Amino acid sequence: MQFWVAAPGMSVHRGGAQALASSYEAWIEGAIYAEQCGFDGYTAPEHHFEYNDWMPFPLQALSAAAAVTSKIRLITGAMLCTLYDPVLAMEAAATADVLSGGRISLGLGMGYRPLEFDGMGFAKKTRGARLSEAMEIIRLGLSEERFSYEGKHYQYSDKQIQPRPLQSPVEMWFCGGTTPVTARRAAKSGFNYWIANAPYDSCVDIVKTYREELSKAGHDPSQGRLAAFRDIFIGDSVSEAEEMRDYYLREFYDEHIRAYGYLMDDAGQPLFWPALDHPSYQNFVDSLYCGTVEMVIEEIRRYGELGIEAITVPPGQMDIFAKKIIPEFK
Repeated sequence: MQFWVAAPGMSVHRGGAQALASSYEAWIEGAIYAEQCGFDGYTAPEHHFEYNDWMPFPLQALSAAAAVTSKIRLITGAMLCTLYDPVLAMEAAATADVLSGGRISLGLGMGYRPLEFDGMGFAKKTRGARLSEAMEIIRLGLSEERFSYEGKHYQYSDKQIQPRPLQSPVEMWFCGGTTPVTARRAAKSGFNYWIANAPYDSCVDIVKTYREELSKAGHDPSQGRLAAFRDIFIGDSVSEAEEMRDYYLREFYDEHIRAYGYLMDDAGQPLFWPALDHPSYQNFVDSLYCGTVEMVIEEIRRYGELGIEAITVPPGQMDIFAKKIIPEFK
């Protein structure tokens, strides 16, 4: 099992107030500490037009992290390539791969915040189809000296990019989603799938769907790789871990999960400020795992048995993972 850190993207919130001027410095220091703790990957997210210093260009930040680390994998999680031309994402990825000595992995996501789509001038309703096309284009451009592509949303004829990435291929992940619908989209094109926060029972269904759809699309199911975001809170008791979870629910998730349309209703429509007892919000709360060290180790082993090879965890308890959890899997 690999362990990746879901670095916070510098979002300043009520539970983690800091000066905006120091937020990038703290993020870089987090990369150094994650490598020292034995984590396999360090991630950078992406958001735009926000008041609280969300990172807009993850590959630039990861390039800076590459300068102060030597072996940890540097991962976009998620890079929202539905908000701009995929060739720009491709060129940025190739440049960052060269600067990092071949340590870049691409987690690519659809995005969900209406403000971002409106601000960038792209239709939110076509995001799923555009992500699939964009990932095909990026895969082509990073692996072939010259490429052409003819799709519904993007068309290119005999193009090349420079610089060329050091890796061949560059590791790519279809990122996000908590239902079998997204798993089907990832599998159709044979992409690796990085599951968003979801309870274990939901992950069982998602993994089953992903493997089945890979086979239906003519891909070898054994070649499809799986990772998962998993917000985990560790305490000396379950109740202590739940207190940590409840703090972050109030101070961070209450805004970032409820306010921007991340959650969906049964018809697939985004929810804005759903009630705290709404089933979609309660399902998200259930996805936040609370337990002791021993319980967390067992939970991660269950994910490994599903074929999930990497777990992405919050940065707040890196020291506990380094001392008590990661060694159990190495």
